[in-house]
Amino acid sequence: MLKKTYILFISFIASALTHANLSMPNIFGDGMILQRDKPIHVWGWSAPGSSVTLSFGSQNLVSRADDKGMWSVQLKPMEASGLGRNLVVKSGSESLTFKDVLLGDVWICGGQSNMEWSLRATRDADLEIDSANSSDIRFIRLPKIASVTPKKDFSKKSPNNPEGNWRKAITAEVENCTGVGYYFARRLHRVLKVPIGLVDVSWGGTMAQHWCAKDTLRGIKELEPYFDKFETAMNEWEKGGGEDGAKKRYEL
Repeated sequence: MLKKTYILFISFIASALTHANLSMPNIFGDGMILQRDKPIHVWGWSAPGSSVTLSFGSQNLVSRADDKGMWSVQLKPMEASGLGRNLVVKSGSESLTFKDVLLGDVWICGGQSNMEWSLRATRDADLEIDSANSSDIRFIRLPKIASVTPKKDFSKKSPNNPEGNWRKAITAEVENCTGVGYYFARRLHRVLKVPIGLVDVSWGGTMAQHWCAKDTLRGIKELEPYFDKFETAMNEWEKGGGEDGAKKRYEL
C-alpha cells in the first residue's frame, strides 16, 4: 500500500510540473511582427489553474490556465505601427517580456527550394545585403522538423541561431532571409508603408501532401495506395530504432 502511495504521489507531482513554468511557443519572440487590423491570438502554458495576465499597448487581458496548463487570450485589432512596444505576460512571480514588437502585415513563405533559396545565394547578393536597411521588414526561418503528428512548438538552439529567431532586414542579419520573400516584402513595404513580417516554413524537395495531415489525405481516393507504402516505411523506420537508429547508421 505504501509503495502504491509513493507511485501516486510521484505521478501527481510529475503531472503538476508538466507546465508549472510560464512559457509560450517560440514563434513569439523579440522583434516579432503581429498582424494589424485583425484579432491576435496569443497562447502559452502555465501551472494548471493559474491566472495569466497579458499587456500590450493599451490592452490588458486576463486568462486562466486549464487543467492541462494551457491558456490563451485574444488581442483586439490594432492599426499598423512601426513603434516598437513590449508584450508582457505574467503569472504569479513569473513573467515573459517580448521587446520591440511591431504591428503590420504577416506573410507565410512556404514552398520548395525556390522559396528556401536565401538572399545570400541570389544575384548581386553582396550589394543587396550591404544596402539592406529595413528594420520594419522582419523574418523568422523555422527549423526543419519532420513529424507524423502536429507539433505544439518548435525548438531553437540559441537566441543567435539563424533558425527559430526573428531577424531584421538589415546588413548584419538579412543574409539568411528567403530571397523571394525579401524582395516581396521590400516591394510591399515600399507601397503599403507598414511593417512586413515573413514566417519562412519552406523546405526544398517537399510535396503538397507533406504539408497535410493524414486525416485530410485519407479522403482522397487517388492517394490510398501511398498510405500502404507509408505505413511499411514507418514500420521499418521504427524497427531500425527511429531517429537514434538512423544517427547510429549514419555515424558508421
